[in-house]
Amino acid sequence: MSRKLGETAALCPQCLKTIPAEKIAEDDVVYIVKECDEHGSWKVRIWEGVDEYLHLYDFGAVQKPPEKFGVKELKDCPQDCGLCSGHKQHTCLNVVEVTNLCNMNCPICFARSNTDYRFHPDMDLIRKMLQTVMDYVPSPRCVQLSGGEPTIRDDLPDIVRLAKEMGIEHIEVNTNGLRIAKEKEYLQALKDAGVDTFYFQFDGTRDDIYRQTRGRDLFELKKQALANCAEVGTGVTLVATVSPTINLDNVGEMIQFAIENVPTVKGIHFQPIFYVGRYPVDPSDKDRVTLSQLAKAIEEQTMGMLQADNFIPTSCSNVHCDIKSLSVVLPDKSLFPMTTMALGPPRDTENIAEKTRTEVSQFWRFIEETMDGPSESDDNSWSAFVDRAKTHYLTVSSMAFQDAWTGETERWERCCIHMVTPDGRLVPFCLFNVNNKDGETLYRHQAFRPYGEKMKE
Repeated sequence: MSRKLGETAALCPQCLKTIPAEKIAEDDVVYIVKECDEHGSWKVRIWEGVDEYLHLYDFGAVQKPPEKFGVKELKDCPQDCGLCSGHKQHTCLNVVEVTNLCNMNCPICFARSNTDYRFHPDMDLIRKMLQTVMDYVPSPRCVQLSGGEPTIRDDLPDIVRLAKEMGIEHIEVNTNGLRIAKEKEYLQALKDAGVDTFYFQFDGTRDDIYRQTRGRDLFELKKQALANCAEVGTGVTLVATVSPTINLDNVGEMIQFAIENVPTVKGIHFQPIFYVGRYPVDPSDKDRVTLSQLAKAIEEQTMGMLQADNFIPTSCSNVHCDIKSLSVVLPDKSLFPMTTMALGPPRDTENIAEKTRTEVSQFWRFIEETMDGPSESDDNSWSAFVDRAKTHYLTVSSMAFQDAWTGETERWERCCIHMVTPDGRLVPFCLFNVNNKDGETLYRHQAFRPYGEKMKE
């Protein structure tokens, strides 16, 4: 027996038109169900555990819409995004694509790099895209330089310096790590220019995984890139695309690898595979990993060191978009989780990101003032724990990006990760990259092709 949980709008995976949708519960599983008058109906699994799915709504932050909109009037969400006046959450991360060219040709690639068109903007266009961030996003501003592969650009340090000079406070570079593994001088130049962290593609701890996701053995190169980052003193977040048939069984080993490389590694971020760009199948439920499945796999593979209960939504985006867990890494390489669902939702979720930063800052200042004096010398003292927590911590997180099969406006309108377009708009990341089963897009090709050139066959 099915139970209706709510109504939303979605996309037809064939024509990409906006169509009505419902979320229903059957046998403790949540599905999105939709029908296109022309192309038929779909029923797609999006969560396991109906009670948990509904409880997560209590964690939602008070809506804080953008202060300025690129598209003034809401007409047909999600067809006219940019952001429109109907968007319900501000921007946390601005993704600026500085090329769609790449030094690899991965079987799995959300951007479908090296195909269709060549987008490799000059510095003037990059400046305009960064100016969009300055114009529409209040401080503090975080920019991810992405691609394609940003490090194919010799002038990437100049782009980083430009962003810093314009007032961008935090810059991360999304990279596969190949160049920084081979050219330590280039890595040093990026750090000197102002890169704050690297968002580092890392799909597993076995080469058979990389052969399937990236088309070649890469694990040794990944380790060399991390060693170089440790040597120059820059932080890294490992980022894994998770497939149920390729590397879901490896998430525990990936977490252990991250632990062993703390403090260079600050976090590991799992991205369940979503079917946009260059993808291998016309997806069914068995081709997907939901956030609830991932949390259970982590609990099982870490032997309960991290439990599903330790993962909570960030509360800034839609509560069904992401989960996170923050832990202190103890000397024996075990994790001491600091987050748990047992604490319940925050009492006041208004401006939750700012409040969290302030409260953490005040907490550590209190600790430094009151408990960092003379203490017991043994490693188990509270002061030793606090000192270690300042550097030896690990964030384990995941975000379930949407595609044409799973996407819904309830989540898109709360998105806080936005692509910056060359014509001065901000578009939710997964919506920007969404395509139908034939590869046609709503935004990516329309936004970048006019500023690039057609690739040669």
